[in-house]
Amino acid sequence: MKRIAATLLFIVSSSLGQSTVLFAQNKAITIPSTHVSIIPPAGYKISVKFKGLEKNKNTLIKVYDPYGKSYVRYASSFTRESLETGGSEVQEYKKLTISGFPAKYASVQNNLGGTSYFLVFGDSSFSAMLVGVCPANRDSDAVQMKQALLSVKYDKNLKIDPLSGTFFNITDTSSPYRFAKCNDDFYIYSSGGTIKDEYSGESILSILPFTSEYSVGDETIAKAIRSSYERYGITDVKVKKENQVQIGKFNAMEAEVDARIDNKKAVLYRLTLVNGQKAVLVLGIATSDFDKNMGEFKNLASSLTFK
Repeated sequence: MKRIAATLLFIVSSSLGQSTVLFAQNKAITIPSTHVSIIPPAGYKISVKFKGLEKNKNTLIKVYDPYGKSYVRYASSFTRESLETGGSEVQEYKKLTISGFPAKYASVQNNLGGTSYFLVFGDSSFSAMLVGVCPANRDSDAVQMKQALLSVKYDKNLKIDPLSGTFFNITDTSSPYRFAKCNDDFYIYSSGGTIKDEYSGESILSILPFTSEYSVGDETIAKAIRSSYERYGITDVKVKKENQVQIGKFNAMEAEVDARIDNKKAVLYRLTLVNGQKAVLVLGIATSDFDKNMGEFKNLASSLTFK
């Protein structure tokens, strides 16, 4: 279920433009909503479309914290051989230590001739990952990116607000769906906030905030989602309800959609809240207790506000 939600949200973010807020530092900074601090290369800025840093749309460092529940489990599959699958050339691969945690670092030539960098670390209770992307023929950028990744520090005890650095707030204290993690630029709310690598067969709710160079509407977002249903195993799609609702001082579009996922009944919940060039998409997937979960999804979405 998480993979399906991720795919639908990714399609939306790919279909609509996004922008960033400039921010530069020449010393270690903490990436908002994470336990990760890093010394950013010159000219980089904090991104508002993902957790991490970017110099431009092709040169960036993404931070996934948490990436998974256990580094010990994930690290066993993060090997030179797995990185070489598909013909990629591994330029560097080594084990190291990040803030006392075992880590693995790798640089891989991607299919565009540029380089992708991976840094994963953690212990039996968590894993974190940083992914850097650098275009081809940018040697100075490549050197700076490697230096930045190897400057990473991690404070496991740092108390963080998962929504710091975002332009929205949502209150989950009275909801059975609590924040679990941020993954692939969207926020996952699971039952009790349980963190898992996969939420197979479970009801979950995900939130994607995005910005655009132009004002967007629900129909644009709905069209992007509808065009992807069959490609990702969502069949027998039928809009059950669709109407305008009031969220704070904003009008929002809300929809319930009957469907089948892996040939099993599911009900999708979609809400789009737009404030000019800023928008928040809420996507819930209920696999059981449909009426109850629709109510919980709606209650949680109704607490959305813009900062």
